[in-house]
Amino acid sequence: MLSEKTIQNLAIALTPEVINYIYADEGWIDYMMEVVPEAVATKLKTEDYELVAEISSLIFEHLFLKSDLDN
Repeated sequence: MLSEKTIQNLAIALTPEVINYIYADEGWIDYMMEVVPEAVATKLKTEDYELVAEISSLIFEHLFLKSDLDN
């Protein structure tokens, strides 16, 4: 059995690899392209397609930049 500290260290060590694994999955990209605009529209309480699309695009950039920084 692994100690709690060992389990925590493994989780920390594996996190960047798991993130890269998820980002490489086309299913994740499809899901995000659906859910991010939905979340933006819901949070802003707007149906302004252009505004939602622009904000969603910037959020995608932030997500991918975060992934690049973790590598």
